[in-house]
Amino acid sequence: MDNIAAHLQKETGLSMIRIESILADTKKEYRTYSIPKSTGGRRSVSEPSADLKALQRAVLPYIKKPEVNKAASAYESGSSVKKNAERHIKGKHILHMDIKDFFPSVGRDMFFDTYSGELSVGDAELLWKIVSLDGGLPIGAATSPFIANRIMAKTDKKLGRLSLSVFLKYTRYADDMIFSSRIRLRQSLADKIGAIIENAGFEVNGKKTYFMSARKQVTGIIITDNNELSVGTSYKKQLKKDIYNLLVKNSGKRGAVRGKYAHLQFIEPEYADTVKKKYIRYDKIGFFK
Repeated sequence: MDNIAAHLQKETGLSMIRIESILADTKKEYRTYSIPKSTGGRRSVSEPSADLKALQRAVLPYIKKPEVNKAASAYESGSSVKKNAERHIKGKHILHMDIKDFFPSVGRDMFFDTYSGELSVGDAELLWKIVSLDGGLPIGAATSPFIANRIMAKTDKKLGRLSLSVFLKYTRYADDMIFSSRIRLRQSLADKIGAIIENAGFEVNGKKTYFMSARKQVTGIIITDNNELSVGTSYKKQLKKDIYNLLVKNSGKRGAVRGKYAHLQFIEPEYADTVKKKYIRYDKIGFFK
């Protein structure tokens, strides 16, 4: 633990007195607020203080040591929603399942089981204090996604083995589990997946379990009948409206509209060029630069 403590002081510039003060009561270092979910409702986010955030960034090299399973398609180097969707592009049938309260459900025992081969008991205790909140992982801490991916590694491997019997492709984007196949998928498969997830200490959100064949969508990206990726017609219509309002009527938030256009560029670069050619004549603010 002394080595990690010294590393924390060196990387953060915080005194040992301040570090010990943070570790004595990490809960007071968080600001909790809610944000709207894209699917409706609100999500609670716990944002760490600047000092605790610095500590969490400093321990990332220790957090990232265990390997992740290839099914983990979020947060890791080189991963993206696009690459995640591309892995299912030839699947005629898709099953989507969701892990309920994913980050908060990651407990101390899971953490120790995963990191016992990488850390001493004392180091693991120190890191758990830095990365946890109320006995789980906080939504809002930079460390939470990387820890969750590594804790899920063995479970991801088990889920991947299901492909041997039903010709599945499996990926997991954070709490979203996606299974695709060229043959129709049954409820019996969902039941098997649920049992594996429950055995790992998690719970499936039954309200977000659905099968797709006619309209296939993976982490918000539509897979067309031509096996191409698309943001969808409604997304494009709204974006063109937003761009016109921003450039012509000076209405709307430039950053938000630019972010939506960047997403379109990432998923459908050719269509993004078409949009640019249509609206660039109105661009007096450098939107398309």
